[in-house]
Amino acid sequence: MANQGDRAGNVTFVNRFTVAGEPDDFEKAFARIAEFMTAQPGILGYTLSRDIGNPKRYVNIARWEDAQALRAAVARPGFQEHVQDLRQLADSESDLYVERQCYLDESTPAS
Repeated sequence: MANQGDRAGNVTFVNRFTVAGEPDDFEKAFARIAEFMTAQPGILGYTLSRDIGNPKRYVNIARWEDAQALRAAVARPGFQEHVQDLRQLADSESDLYVERQCYLDESTPAS
């Protein structure tokens, strides 16, 4: 059964990238920031997906326990260095969302 309650604490950060250079270079730089971010308190999940029709477009989806955890992570020393690497390789647009309904997560396998 789906969990349809208000999960106001959990937030989802969505970051869309358009890569100017080589996608492989972008993915390597992203892997470095992913290593940093997944070590931060409050992270629930972190993914990078590439557009099937355009290999220069990506989306990063990061789930956090709450907005404060995300804010603390981006305020940590070292974060800006990683962001600078990505900014040299891609333009980005991001938004933060609060979870309203959750149907499947890592603890609930699809059947």
